[in-house]
Amino acid sequence: MNALRFAILLLIPSMSFATTIELDTYLGGDQSKLAGKSALAFTFSHQSKTLSTSDNNSCNIITTDKYLRSTKGRLENINLTEPNFFFDCEWEGKYYMLSNRYPTYAEVIIKPPDEHFPMTMHIEAKLVTLTGEMLEVISGDIPLKSGNKRVW
Repeated sequence: MNALRFAILLLIPSMSFATTIELDTYLGGDQSKLAGKSALAFTFSHQSKTLSTSDNNSCNIITTDKYLRSTKGRLENINLTEPNFFFDCEWEGKYYMLSNRYPTYAEVIIKPPDEHFPMTMHIEAKLVTLTGEMLEVISGDIPLKSGNKRVW
């Protein structure tokens, strides 16, 4: 009976994604610290003509330098199992995060730059609020550049 109850609890949140967002804009990045280690932080959003500049809809990646190099361009955190990579979003006044109480994950694929294209990130995630409200995050390949200037 307990196994059936556990299975139902796992399935219910994954079937009730209230919100899906598509990230398409790199807002910037900076050096940071994560658990006392040197890290990189990146911020993304969705460019929309209907949103005013006062809207604070954004998603954030933070990863340690060492983890970024060791994964060879694929960052992954499933249910908070990776302490060197975090992903969260603040969207429409709600804070979404990875959790070990709900089925959540974040995956980022980093494509290195070449002579014609800047470095890009492809992002997929399923996050949750403290009250169990789910968010699905998707993106295409987002160039890490600001205007015509390449960054990172």
